[in-house]
Amino acid sequence: MIKVTALYRWREGATFNHDYYHGEHMRIARAALQPLGLLRLESDRVLYPGEPRPGQVVALTNAFFGNLTQAQTAAKQTAAVLMADVPNYTNIAPESYIAQLNEHSLTTAA
Repeated sequence: MIKVTALYRWREGATFNHDYYHGEHMRIARAALQPLGLLRLESDRVLYPGEPRPGQVVALTNAFFGNLTQAQTAAKQTAAVLMADVPNYTNIAPESYIAQLNEHSLTTAA
Protein backbone atom coordinates (compact mmCIF):
# COMPACT_ATOMS: atom_id res chain seq x y z
CA MET A 1 0.00 0.00 0.00
CA ILE A 2 1.15 3.55 -0.76
CA LYS A 3 0.49 6.59 1.43
CA VAL A 4 0.54 10.19 0.21
CA THR A 5 0.97 12.63 3.10
CA ALA A 6 0.48 16.39 3.13
CA LEU A 7 1.51 18.17 6.32
CA TYR A 8 1.47 21.71 7.65
CA ARG A 9 4.25 23.11 9.86
CA TRP A 10 3.44 26.08 12.05
CA ARG A 11 5.32 29.32 11.47
CA GLU A 12 5.15 32.79 12.97
CA GLY A 13 2.02 34.59 11.70
CA ALA A 14 0.36 31.38 10.49
CA THR A 15 -3.36 30.75 10.52
CA PHE A 16 -5.17 27.42 10.23
CA ASN A 17 -8.93 26.75 10.17
CA HIS A 18 -9.19 23.14 11.36
CA ASP A 19 -12.99 22.99 10.96
CA TYR A 20 -12.78 23.89 7.27
CA TYR A 21 -9.78 21.60 6.68
CA HIS A 22 -11.26 18.49 8.30
CA GLY A 23 -14.70 19.12 6.82
CA GLU A 24 -14.85 20.89 3.46
CA HIS A 25 -11.26 20.33 2.28
CA MET A 26 -11.49 16.59 3.03
CA ARG A 27 -14.77 16.47 1.08
CA ILE A 28 -13.01 18.11 -1.89
CA ALA A 29 -10.02 15.76 -1.56
CA ARG A 30 -12.21 12.66 -1.34
CA ALA A 31 -14.24 13.67 -4.40
CA ALA A 32 -11.08 14.37 -6.42
CA LEU A 33 -9.06 11.33 -5.33
CA GLN A 34 -11.66 8.56 -5.10
CA PRO A 35 -12.07 8.09 -8.87
CA LEU A 36 -8.27 7.74 -9.09
CA GLY A 37 -7.96 4.79 -6.70
CA LEU A 38 -8.20 6.32 -3.22
CA LEU A 39 -8.69 3.53 -0.66
CA ARG A 40 -8.73 5.51 2.58
CA LEU A 41 -8.44 9.16 3.61
CA GLU A 42 -7.42 10.42 7.06
CA SER A 43 -6.90 13.90 8.46
CA ASP A 44 -5.20 14.70 11.76
CA ARG A 45 -5.35 17.72 14.02
CA VAL A 46 -2.12 17.51 15.96
CA LEU A 47 -2.57 18.32 19.65
CA TYR A 48 0.18 19.98 21.65
CA PRO A 49 -0.05 21.45 25.10
CA GLY A 50 -0.34 25.19 24.62
CA GLU A 51 0.04 27.17 21.42
CA PRO A 52 1.99 25.62 18.51
CA ARG A 53 5.62 26.65 18.08
CA PRO A 54 7.34 27.30 14.74
CA GLY A 55 8.22 24.04 13.00
CA GLN A 56 5.60 21.93 14.75
CA VAL A 57 3.18 20.01 12.54
CA VAL A 58 -0.36 21.24 13.25
CA ALA A 59 -2.31 19.15 10.72
CA LEU A 60 -1.80 16.43 8.17
CA THR A 61 -3.62 14.24 5.70
CA ASN A 62 -2.88 10.69 4.64
CA ALA A 63 -4.36 9.37 1.40
CA PHE A 64 -3.90 5.64 0.75
CA PHE A 65 -3.64 3.94 -2.64
CA GLY A 66 -3.05 0.38 -3.80
CA ASN A 67 0.12 1.09 -5.75
CA LEU A 68 2.68 3.76 -6.58
CA THR A 69 1.34 4.44 -10.09
CA GLN A 70 -2.14 5.22 -8.72
CA ALA A 71 -0.70 7.50 -6.02
CA GLN A 72 1.54 9.41 -8.44
CA THR A 73 -1.25 9.79 -11.00
CA ALA A 74 -3.72 10.97 -8.35
CA ALA A 75 -1.22 13.46 -6.90
CA LYS A 76 -0.44 14.89 -10.31
CA GLN A 77 -4.04 15.08 -11.56
CA THR A 78 -5.51 16.63 -8.40
CA ALA A 79 -2.71 18.98 -7.31
CA ALA A 80 -4.24 22.09 -8.92
CA VAL A 81 -7.70 21.56 -7.40
CA LEU A 82 -6.37 20.74 -3.93
CA MET A 83 -3.82 23.57 -3.88
CA ALA A 84 -6.46 26.07 -5.04
CA ASP A 85 -8.41 25.33 -1.84
CA VAL A 86 -5.46 25.83 0.56
CA PRO A 87 -6.00 29.61 1.01
CA ASN A 88 -9.50 28.83 2.31
CA TYR A 89 -8.07 27.29 5.50
CA THR A 90 -4.41 28.31 5.93
CA ASN A 91 -1.53 30.52 4.87
CA ILE A 92 0.94 27.65 5.45
CA ALA A 93 2.40 25.97 2.36
CA PRO A 94 1.88 22.20 2.64
CA GLU A 95 4.77 19.76 2.47
CA SER A 96 4.09 16.39 0.86
CA TYR A 97 5.68 13.01 0.36
CA ILE A 98 4.84 9.53 -0.88
CA ALA A 99 5.73 6.46 1.20
CA GLN A 100 5.43 2.71 0.94
CA LEU A 101 3.73 1.18 3.97
CA ASN A 102 5.23 -1.87 5.63
CA GLU A 103 2.95 -3.76 7.99
CA HIS A 104 4.35 -5.24 11.22
CA SER A 105 2.45 -7.87 13.16
CA LEU A 106 1.62 -7.18 16.81
CA THR A 107 1.83 -10.86 17.64
CA THR A 108 4.80 -13.16 17.61
CA ALA A 109 4.89 -16.81 16.68
CA ALA A 110 4.99 -19.12 19.72
